[in-house]
Amino acid sequence: MPLPVSRSCMVDQLRQGVFDVLIIGGGITGAGVALDAAARGLRVALVERRDFASGTSCWSTKLVHGGIRYLPQLDIGLVREALVERGLLLHNAPQLVDPLLFILPVYRFNRRPLGLRHVPPAGPLLLAYLELGLHTYDLLAGRRNIGRHRRLSLTTVSDSVPALRTDGLLGAFGYFDARTNDTRLVMNVLMSARQYGAVIANYCAVVGFERSGGLLRAAAVRDQLTGEEFMVQARVFVNATGIWGEELERLALGMPKVHIVPSKGVHLVLPQERVGVRQAAVVIPETSDGRLLFVIPYEGRAILGTTDTGTGPLDDPRADEADVTFLLDHANQYLDVGLSRVDVISAYAGYRPLIRRGSAEVAARLSRSHELIEHESGMISILGGKLTTYRRMAEETVDRIQRRLGQRVCHVTAQLPLAGREGLEQTVPMIVSRAQQLGVEESVPWLLRAYGTDARSVLELAAEEKQLISPIVPGLPYLLAEVVYACRNEFAQRIEDVLERRTWVLFADWRHGLGALSAVGELMARELGWGPDELACQLERYRQRVLALCASVHGIGTLQTVI
Repeated sequence: MPLPVSRSCMVDQLRQGVFDVLIIGGGITGAGVALDAAARGLRVALVERRDFASGTSCWSTKLVHGGIRYLPQLDIGLVREALVERGLLLHNAPQLVDPLLFILPVYRFNRRPLGLRHVPPAGPLLLAYLELGLHTYDLLAGRRNIGRHRRLSLTTVSDSVPALRTDGLLGAFGYFDARTNDTRLVMNVLMSARQYGAVIANYCAVVGFERSGGLLRAAAVRDQLTGEEFMVQARVFVNATGIWGEELERLALGMPKVHIVPSKGVHLVLPQERVGVRQAAVVIPETSDGRLLFVIPYEGRAILGTTDTGTGPLDDPRADEADVTFLLDHANQYLDVGLSRVDVISAYAGYRPLIRRGSAEVAARLSRSHELIEHESGMISILGGKLTTYRRMAEETVDRIQRRLGQRVCHVTAQLPLAGREGLEQTVPMIVSRAQQLGVEESVPWLLRAYGTDARSVLELAAEEKQLISPIVPGLPYLLAEVVYACRNEFAQRIEDVLERRTWVLFADWRHGLGALSAVGELMARELGWGPDELACQLERYRQRVLALCASVHGIGTLQTVI
């Protein structure tokens, strides 16, 4: 079992140390930089003003993919880079990242499938044109390709996705990409960084900087849980704050050099059996705004998304009625099941940190490639990009750090397994056996995805305390033992940290975890030393969080536009 380490211990180390690099931002980009830098032997600190992965990194479509829709935009470099990184992640994070078949149907009424600007009329020529794009997708993946695309027969399509409409179907293709649990990926990367000595702390906000001779020397950090402020000294500072990147540059430099264009993406969570996707995802090839949508089987549910619209309050992204209507209307054009809002278990929204480089106004047309800016003051900003390419972004950033520190550049993460992933295949039988002894074998697939070999530690917690064997919510694979594990090993400080991010209870459960709220709160109170007043505050905070995201204690209610 991993040795427990408290957040307070991490904060103490932040106060006392002098670091080679302080990374600001605890999403996938910051986590990747922390792992890469620590694995190269640098003294690394990372702070996140909220919980880890609480920004863009937990609101994705849960895909590790090349981005087939970027081919029509001729963003070949981005697609190639993402496909290479997809292959590395499949190798370095088995179970957490897994291959998935995508079914791409093409209908006679489609005018610009996949966002293509110039296409032949519907017919054999259009299918040949699309197949050429899929062939290019396979070639760009090179030796790391998962499997070649293929044309699918009507029988295969109907067997794979019975709900998919067949009237007007011109043809269908199958191609491969991969999916992941985005938040668990962030946690695995952060725990990997910890293994290499990185000091990490959530709920620590950078509120200012100390300068000397034109260089940044230290960051003023406020502990959001206690209100205390302290200085963290470092030689280099990394801005990995995503949609808040422009704001942090303004704080550190006075005038930002990057312009972030946040783009809201909304997803709906639906019952898998209602949508009829289990072993394959569906690509909805055309939307009214020139995009495509995905229907993804995920954690026993189905995810429908995403939109690409304007912004609202950055700290509080919400789905609204227009988003729900848009997604359901488009799904019903392709799925013959008559989806309505009563089928929606939950909804979530987040912002992509797109970079404005020219005069393009439409968010869907802005590139998903990243921007790396090195400032003379000692700050390096790494912004934009995709979940899939986080490792490559981190590698480029740490190259700059090492050059700035006068060190020899060396690359170490391309073949570096993430925490809990090395030797996983040999450990699986032991984990399965232990789960069977405890009567929780149905939770094994989830535990392997989330924790890898550390699933043994979760099961041992359950074995030590009978109460912890129980599921958080009946019918879902998440165990009460994970609540304790999250507090002791993953720095969970609030109930939403556990039910929204360490597990997916808030979104997968029709009641959003409210039925388990008291049990989870009491366990966390025991682990974190909450008194009765603090526990009551935490319980109410979570109830308000559910209402803010879903506007209902069951399914979704009327989602108002947030202004």
